[in-house]
Formats: sequence, structure tokens, C-alpha cells
Amino acid sequence: MNRRIPVGRACAATLMVAGLALAGAPAAVADGSGEFDEKEFLTMTVDHHFGGVRVAELCVDKATRADLKGLCGKIEREQSEQVGTMRSWLRTWYGTDETPSVPPETRPMLEELSGLSGRTFDVALSRHFAQHHREFLPDADKCRKHAKHAELRALCDRMYETQAEEIGKFEAVIAGKPITVNTGQGGLAAASAKDDSAGTAGWLAAGGVAAALGTAVLGRRMRRQ
Repeated sequence: MNRRIPVGRACAATLMVAGLALAGAPAAVADGSGEFDEKEFLTMTVDHHFGGVRVAELCVDKATRADLKGLCGKIEREQSEQVGTMRSWLRTWYGTDETPSVPPETRPMLEELSGLSGRTFDVALSRHFAQHHREFLPDADKCRKHAKHAELRALCDRMYETQAEEIGKFEAVIAGKPITVNTGQGGLAAASAKDDSAGTAGWLAAGGVAAALGTAVLGRRMRRQ
């Protein structure tokens, strides 16, 4: 004799099975990451980085702060290298290439910055670059989680972490605060043009103290003789 299962219990059991199935499903199914297109990301990022390199070159040429110049020089070198790497992956993995070009949204930025100078340039450049990075972070985050190739996931993870950190540095420049930049090969860029006089005064003061101490020591030696 078949026992009838109450409808409520049957629905609960069905929902439980469905929940267990979803829990065990790959993350790509659960969060829609199957939509990530690796080739499209590479193509887009080549141009995005190329635009960033052009802005960084302008910054190195026009920025008044040594630390900002150092940050832009670092971005210029790193993103130029990454453009070459991603183009090589496009050729190897997909049999295609992307000739770098400045994205349409970056061109007005370059035109605006070309007409600015002094601290006005430094602040406008920093605002634009911070926004440039913020717009890229969601794509980099999706890439580092869902790209098919491990080397691309590693690159996207590095780009995400680096650009998130650089946003903070650009915000510091906007606020008029100094930053420290590792320019590579052990070099650091920390001094700003605004603070050069203060730094020079500090060195002169330190030199004056050293000179005074040296004179005192010499005087004591002469008295002993």
C-alpha cells in the first residue's frame, strides 16, 4: 500500500535537493561568471592600458611633483610591458592581435591635461588617473577569478592590487600629501616639488648642526693642546 506524502513535505524535499545541487555547482554557474570573455577582456585591456601609458607619459613630462612623476613613470613602464604580454597571449591563444589605440573616452582627458600646468595639472591628472583605475577594477576582479588561463588570472590579480594601491596614492596627491613610490631596482621617489624647499632647509639645518658640533670638538682639542 502506497503512502501519500504530504504536498508540503514534498516541496520542502525538492527545495532541499535543489539547494544541495546549487551548493555543489561550480562558482561560474552560481554567479554568472560564465559570461566572462577572455579574448574580449584582453582586447579591451590592451587599449585601456595604452591610453593609460599616454596619460602617464604626459604626467612624467609635466608634473611638478617628483613623487607624482615617479608614480607615473612606474605606471608607464608596467602597463607598456603588460600591453606586450597581453598581445602575445592574444596571438598564442586566439590567433589574433590588437593594435593598441587610445580609447575614445581617454582622448578628451589628454586634451584637457595638455592645456594645464603646475598644481592644477597635478590634481587634474591624479583625479583622472584615479577614475581611470576605478573603472578598470571590476573587470580586473572578474578576470582574476574567472579567466581560463592561470597566467592571465595571476596578471589580473596583480593589476587589481596595484591599481587599488595607486588610487590611494593619487588621492593623497589631490590632498596635497606626499607619497612614496618604488620606482624599481630599489629606487624610491618620495620628495615633491612643493616640499623641496622644506627638504633643502632640513638638510641645511642638519648640516649646520653637524658643523657646529665639529667646531665644538675642534675647540676642545685646541684647548687641550
